[in-house]
Amino acid sequence: MKQHALFEGWRLPLLIALPQLLLICLFFYWPALKAIAWSVHLVRPFGNGEVFVGLDNYARIVTDWAFWESIRSTALFAVLAVSMSIGISLGLAGLSEYLLGGSAIYRNLMMWPYAVAGAVVGIILKFVMNPVIGPMSVINEIWPGAWLPNQHPWQALLFVATAFAWMQMPFCFVILTAALRAIPDDYLAAAAMDGAGPTRRFIDIQVPMIAPQIVFVFVICTLDSLTHSFGLIDSLTRGGPAGATNILPYKIYADGFLGLDLSGSSALSVILMVIIVAVTIVQSMLANRQKTWGRRA
Repeated sequence: MKQHALFEGWRLPLLIALPQLLLICLFFYWPALKAIAWSVHLVRPFGNGEVFVGLDNYARIVTDWAFWESIRSTALFAVLAVSMSIGISLGLAGLSEYLLGGSAIYRNLMMWPYAVAGAVVGIILKFVMNPVIGPMSVINEIWPGAWLPNQHPWQALLFVATAFAWMQMPFCFVILTAALRAIPDDYLAAAAMDGAGPTRRFIDIQVPMIAPQIVFVFVICTLDSLTHSFGLIDSLTRGGPAGATNILPYKIYADGFLGLDLSGSSALSVILMVIIVAVTIVQSMLANRQKTWGRRA
C-alpha cells in the first residue's frame, strides 16, 4: 500500500518550495520580463533612462541582414549538430547491445564527455583545430591549405557542430540504449527465426519501436543547441570567421555586452524565447501523437 506525505495547510509546502521558487523568479522570470520590457524601449547603455519605441527594435532587427545570417547559421548548426549526435549515438547504442551486450563499463565511459563544460571543450579544441601547431595541421602537410578553419567559414561551422555533437552524444546514447534494452526479446527472436540479420532487425524492428525516444532526444538536442552552445562558441570561434558561427545565442551576447545594444539584444532574446517555446510545443504535439499511435497499435 502506497503512502503519501500529507501536509496540514499550505504554509509548510510553500516554505519548502520557497528557495526553489525564489531562484526561478530571480534567474528566469525576472530576466525574461526585463528582456520583454527592454525590447520595446530604447535603453541607454549606461543608464540615464529609456524611451518607449514600441516595435521599432523588432523592425530594425528583421531588416538587418546580419540577423538573417545569424538565423541561417543557427539553423545549419542545429541541423548538423543534432543529426550527428543522434545518428552516431543510435549507431553506438545498437553496436553496444549487439557486440558488447550492454556493457556497464562501456556505458559509463560514454557518459564522461557529458560532464565537460562547453568552455573547456572549446579551449581544448581550439588547439586541436589550429592549422599550424594543432594535431589537425597534418591535413595541411598532406594537402597544403586544405585545413584553414580561421579563414573558411564552412570548416569552422562544421568543426563547431561536430564538437557540440560530441558533447551531446552521451545524453543521446543513454536514452537510446535504455530504449533499445526495453524492447522485448521475443520480437528480435522471431525476426531472427525468419532469417533477418542484426542490421535488418535493427532497421526494421528496433528503430521503429524507439521512435518516441528518438523524437525526444531530437527535441532536447535542438533546444540544447539553442541554449547551451554559447560557451563552446565563445571559447572556440567567437562567432567567426565572417559570422559563420555567429549563432543567435552568441549574437545576443555580442550585441548586448560588446555592442552595448541592450534594446536590440533584448529583442533578439525574445525572438529566441519564441523559437524555444515553438520547439517545445512541437515536441508536445509529437509526443501526444506518438502516444495516440501506440494506443491504436
